[in-house]
Amino acid sequence: MNTAVRPIHSGQAPTDPVVAPDPHVLRAVLSNAAYFRYWRACAAMGPVFLAAFLICWGALGHNIPPIPADHTAAQMGEFFRTHYNEVRAGMAGAMLFGVLYLPWTLSITKVMEWINPRENNIVTTLQMWGGGLTVVPLVTSSVFWLTGSYRPDVLSDITLQMLYDQGWLLIDMFYAITTIPMVAIGVAGLADQRARPLFPRWACWYSIWAGISFLFELLMPFFKSGLFARQGWLNFWVEFLVWFIYILVITYYVFKAIPRLEQERAALLSKA
Repeated sequence: MNTAVRPIHSGQAPTDPVVAPDPHVLRAVLSNAAYFRYWRACAAMGPVFLAAFLICWGALGHNIPPIPADHTAAQMGEFFRTHYNEVRAGMAGAMLFGVLYLPWTLSITKVMEWINPRENNIVTTLQMWGGGLTVVPLVTSSVFWLTGSYRPDVLSDITLQMLYDQGWLLIDMFYAITTIPMVAIGVAGLADQRARPLFPRWACWYSIWAGISFLFELLMPFFKSGLFARQGWLNFWVEFLVWFIYILVITYYVFKAIPRLEQERAALLSKA
């Protein structure tokens, strides 16, 4: 089979190299419809995750905004004993829908495989593993809040306060595992040799900047009030908003990339 570099249309300059990421994608075994069948479904899981997480984790779980870190143990105990059913429902939903971050991550990985397929795949692999492992803090932190709401009538105020703190310390301080795929997406996108890259330059730089901005979370354990506290305008409002926007931006360009890649692969199949 001839897999030499060939020029192709679909928004690319005539001299742009376009090759398939793996030899099997050019075999007649997989039609274009079969090859791309689940890409859009996986990409759609990003907005579904975000909407469900805002409702379950945020609204029902009373995490938007979080209970201030400078509240007393008595205030925390009162919260759990008053809102235990809402928190139970919210955390159960957050644990259910939190795993949707994984198929969304994989949709990005599949697009990234087509950016520069003749280079090594280390950046793509980092994005896949980092995005997949992001599910761990999302789901595990919810366990602590769910535990606090499970028997709030028999747990002490101090224990309930500790469980709430543990959840926030985990989801905030585990930020680096999410930074890795965000930076990887940006680095890969900036290396795209197409005349019109799959991910525009501004989105790549935004992804890199957003991932690095999570470094501010390192200050969270040292503050119980102010902009660096878990309820602070920087470490909560800014950082979480930046992450939510990142999910929507990357999802949009994954959906934009899929039909272009369908055209590229169809052209390669016709000439194979």
